[in-house]
Amino acid sequence: MTDDNVNRYVRFTHADDTSYGLLDGEVVHQFEGDLFDDPRPSGRTYLLSDVTLGLPLDPTRVQKVLGVGANYNDPALAPRYSPHPRWFTKLPSALNGHDADVDLPSHATNFNFEGELALIIGKEARHVSLEDAASHIFGVTVGCDWSENTWFLEREGIEEPSRLVAKSVDTWACLYPVIHQGLDYSDLQIEIRMNGVPVARGRTSNMTNSAAYLVHYLSQFVTLKPGDVIYTGTVAPASFADTRRQMQDGDVIEVEIENIGSLRNTVRAMTQRGASFHHPRTRHETT
Repeated sequence: MTDDNVNRYVRFTHADDTSYGLLDGEVVHQFEGDLFDDPRPSGRTYLLSDVTLGLPLDPTRVQKVLGVGANYNDPALAPRYSPHPRWFTKLPSALNGHDADVDLPSHATNFNFEGELALIIGKEARHVSLEDAASHIFGVTVGCDWSENTWFLEREGIEEPSRLVAKSVDTWACLYPVIHQGLDYSDLQIEIRMNGVPVARGRTSNMTNSAAYLVHYLSQFVTLKPGDVIYTGTVAPASFADTRRQMQDGDVIEVEIENIGSLRNTVRAMTQRGASFHHPRTRHETT
């Protein structure tokens, strides 16, 4: 426990051994066992400079990666109420770490970054009350939810990729390497930068639906498990004027959340070997 009563959990590799640990300043205290199953201190410590931080969760442990859209009020407008958040899912295989590359498909035309607060579920949640929902949140970290927004709308039907592909491509669910437990995340600034230039900024206090409400609502329909991830929506307004454009190879996106850290990822053109997206009516058939 750090002196500010916030625990900082990491998943790190040292000498080919990957384990969870508690980060205290520049020292990592190693755990034995799973982060959500009563881990035990191993007694071993490492300097932060001597380890490699990875995803804060074992991706094979994560059952669900969930996201919500349109979850921020525009401070310039009257607050709105959304009793039914706009949920979507991302596959666990989309999880991606800090300083990692994000794939840009060659046929994407509206590729978007969405920096936001990510919740990590700590104990099973099913039909939980609003009052009890926060106790099911293990901690929070910085997330960036990537999507191809034109595809998400599915306006062209089978003529374009589906909603699944629009959200769940590998590398499109980025997480900062440190989970903060015990942090008051009700009013934190979120800033998104593209190539070092701020493009969006907001505060978690402007959420349309609070983190607790999101857990409460979803638990009425889906059983949330320890290690599940919830992306809580990007800040509104969506961006500063004249800062949005189609992503290009080499673009660097940073998402910084006050008192948590700064997640950084680089866009890279996806290599799609042998990819063919012909319409079935024009596909060459072998007879």
